[in-house]
Parts: sequence; C-alpha cells; structure tokens
Amino acid sequence: MSAKLVLQGIAVAAFMAMLHSGYSAREYLMYSKSIGRQDLSLPIEIVLECLVSLAIMTVALVISVGKLKPISYEAEMKRYSIDGVFSRPSFQAFNHRGRYLRPLVDQPAVTQ
Repeated sequence: MSAKLVLQGIAVAAFMAMLHSGYSAREYLMYSKSIGRQDLSLPIEIVLECLVSLAIMTVALVISVGKLKPISYEAEMKRYSIDGVFSRPSFQAFNHRGRYLRPLVDQPAVTQ
C-alpha cells in the first residue's frame, strides 16, 4: 500500500473520531438537561477527543496531498506564447450590438 492511501485512511479514522466526539457531546448535553444539571460544560475527554482528532486529520490530509503546483502568473504563462493567448475564440465576439446599430448609421441625417 502506498503512503498516500495510509494517510488518507488515517484521515478518515480521525474524521470518524471527530464525529464520535460530536455525538458524545450531544448525548452528554441531553443527559445533563434530563437530570436537571445547571452546568452544561463538556467534559475534558470529549473536548480532547475532538481536538486530537482534528489535529491528526489535518496533519494526515496535508501530508497526503503531495507536491503543490506553482500558482504564479509567470509560471502559468511560460507554457503559452502571446499569440496563443490572444487568438483564443473567447476573445472573438461575433454576437454583439453592431447589427442593431448599423441601421441607425445607414439612415441619412435629418437636419432642420
């Protein structure tokens, strides 16, 4: 198995632990309300489970992503020539308002 797959598995397990901590928090609060407890703070075990699973999931996902691509404009434009950039069909507009304005230009000017 590749390291990327192992790290993604660890991230999924950490996500499941985070879901479990959320479920535990909900159950604890529901139980606290049912017995009439006024202090509704969460136990440290639930908070630690959530924080540790968040840290493990973040580290596993960041490491499993791999090498990032450069996002600078210069790195992107090294692949294209200036002729190729400006000759794309998206720069050519064939459907514009000129066909509606042409009849106005062809009419003779009325002077009084």
